[in-house]
Amino acid sequence: MKKFMIFLLALITSITLYASDVILSNTLGAYYCAQEPNPKTYIKHTIEEPISIYWEDNIYPGFDDADAKLMVSNYLDGVHLQTMALNTPDGKVKVYRYKELPQSYIDLVKEGYMVSKEWSARKAASGKAFDEAYDSKHGKYKEGYSRDSSPLKELSAVFREIDATKSTLTKQIESARSKLDLIITKTTREQMPQMNYTIKTDEVNLSDLARKVLYSDEVKITDNRTREVIAYNRRIMQLYSASLLPDMSGGNYYYSHSLCGNETELFDRMVFISLNRGQHRKLGLNKLLYKKH
Repeated sequence: MKKFMIFLLALITSITLYASDVILSNTLGAYYCAQEPNPKTYIKHTIEEPISIYWEDNIYPGFDDADAKLMVSNYLDGVHLQTMALNTPDGKVKVYRYKELPQSYIDLVKEGYMVSKEWSARKAASGKAFDEAYDSKHGKYKEGYSRDSSPLKELSAVFREIDATKSTLTKQIESARSKLDLIITKTTREQMPQMNYTIKTDEVNLSDLARKVLYSDEVKITDNRTREVIAYNRRIMQLYSASLLPDMSGGNYYYSHSLCGNETELFDRMVFISLNRGQHRKLGLNKLLYKKH
């Protein structure tokens, strides 16, 4: 009986402490979400051809060789983005660019970009038509609709066609790019070539109490030619230890949905819309912070 009472007391204490962390995280989260900058996510305008960008990540910190390889693959097309600079874990900067670009490759990339824009438009139209025809709540088509209904059938056919074209062009571009000569130069931030834009990521300093239940970071994008901040994203994240929901997948430091700010770790691609999509890091930030803590 004594052991049971000790167990019960420990259980009640742990539940009380857990509930207090949940309340604390929501209270402090609301406080920090109300602070400047507001709005937490701001984009003055989007950019199709940045030409050159410097990424400075001070949370990981920097880009190791594996992450740099992903960045080159996902960003440096040589046309919309011709020069890319990344800070490295040793405090240096590496600059990446292709030596020469044949006109055939440039034309292929531009064609691929136009097809990608068309693909996005067709996908949106097809998705909208499907939402109008399908009752997702009951898992069936609405009355008067079916898989073969017009215009659902026609829009789906058009999307499949553009999807096949996009897939073919993507393979052609990747094949052509694999033959290009990539030049990598190691330098310092002070000595690197002038980049048109800087994307800087930092952890936001919270109070000692807030850090027990919250995490915050900020991505800031600056036009180096005018020194104007053209976009930023500050997010407030609730730690899983202070969340009502359990970490079902395991190994996560913070809850995936932000209390405020854009929750994506790929905010830069919302600004530089011509850049490809794909994996950003070998190890995501959520997993990295979990391992650190």
